[in-house]
Formats: sequence, C-alpha cells, structure tokens
Amino acid sequence: MFGFKTVVHKEYKNNFLRTVVFQLLFDKNDLLKNKSKEIQELFKNNFPRFNTSKGQGFQISFNNENTNFQPIEEGHIINLKSEDGQKSIEINETTLSFTITGKAYKCFNNLTDDLNNIVSFLKLCSIQNVNRLALRKINIVEFKNNDNPTDVLSLLLNPDLVCQLNAYPNKSHINHCLQALNYKDGNNFLNIKYGLIIPPQFNEEIGQLVIDIDLFKQELIEIDNIINHSTAINSEIFNIFSWLINDNTEKMLNNE
Repeated sequence: MFGFKTVVHKEYKNNFLRTVVFQLLFDKNDLLKNKSKEIQELFKNNFPRFNTSKGQGFQISFNNENTNFQPIEEGHIINLKSEDGQKSIEINETTLSFTITGKAYKCFNNLTDDLNNIVSFLKLCSIQNVNRLALRKINIVEFKNNDNPTDVLSLLLNPDLVCQLNAYPNKSHINHCLQALNYKDGNNFLNIKYGLIIPPQFNEEIGQLVIDIDLFKQELIEIDNIINHSTAINSEIFNIFSWLINDNTEKMLNNE
C-alpha cells in the first residue's frame, strides 16, 4: 500500500498500545433515535453499558451591538461501553468510533465479533456504504529519564530513524523530538508520528516514546467489504510498526 516491507503478522506476548481507534464515516442518518432499543440489543453482550444523549452545539446570531451564542441540541448520540469500560463505541448521525484501551487489545482477529456487530448496525440503519474507514494505533513506552533521554530512541527505534540525532549538539538537552509524516496513495492516507516526549506533568522524571500510526481509506466502501478493508489496513499498520522498531523492541514485545 505504501511500500513498507511486508512481514508475517504475529501476536506479541506484550504490547505498548495505549489506544486503538476504529472509525467509520457515513452520510447523515436519522434512524438512530428510532432504532436505539434494537442497537442496544445488538451490542448488549460485549457492551452492556448503554446510554443516549443529545449532541450539543451553538448557534451564532448577530445584531448591531452584540454577538449571541445560543446553545442548541444537535442530533442523537449513542454511547456503549464494555462492563470494565476498556472498550467503547460512540455513534452519532454521521460517525461510529470504536475505541479500545491497550490492555483490552490482544490482536485484531479478536475484534471479529465486534466488527460483525458494527456491520449489522449499519444494515439495521439502512446504511449501505461508508465514506471513510480509519484505524489508528497509539503506542507509548514510558521510561525513567536519565542524563540523555535520546538514548531510548536508539534503544527502541530503527537505527535509520535516529542516526540524524547525532548531528545535533548537546543531545542530552533534547527533551522533545517528535517526527511527523504524511503519505497519500490514491484514496489511502497515512499519518505517522514517532519520537520522544518528556511530558511537563512528569517533572522531567519520566519520558515517553510515542509511535502513532493512523491509516485511513477515503472512498465509497460497501458495508460487506468493511472487514476485508479493515484487515488489510491493520496488516499495513503492522508492517509500518515492524519497520519503525528495532530488534531490541521486538525482543521486549516477545518477553525475551
């Protein structure tokens, strides 16, 4: 898809995932409110915590003297959560977002039931196509900061990505080094962010290595093809992640 080396997909014993987000965008649909009970029934086994709400927005009006912001209700929102709150689905009139925390995520194949239920939801609401399909995986490795926090980049990332740091003077004073790239291949888009962050709330005692991969397809996709496209996107994200890390990181993921 984007030229990254294809590797054999495998399930690691450990992972650094903090958040996984699967998202669909579709044309505005007004059936959510009328179908709420059926949607609750559809997802109840894996997402028993269910509630609905109104979307909140503002309407702006102008006159000769003042600008007025009037709160308004915008559409219907459905929120579903697993019993432990580690997985959640939020649905509004144009978007479905399925979010999993890292601890609850084992491998993409384990999401088959949830994805099948999402396709069933689309059919229930007479949604035949989606306009955008996205998968994002955010990996974060926390480490105890030392005199040279950039060492962790050399320890965990592909050497080709960190060799440029040797050109900078006073590397030990670097506490934020985040690289961002954007790819486009036809209707496929890829955003990659990776690097070092020392969050200010940690008082520089703890650092974070971030690997954030966001891949989405922006085209008309029939709902019966969603799982196949999602599987292909997930495989490409695995290829990208495998290219970004080095052998040390792979050993850590395999608990070696």
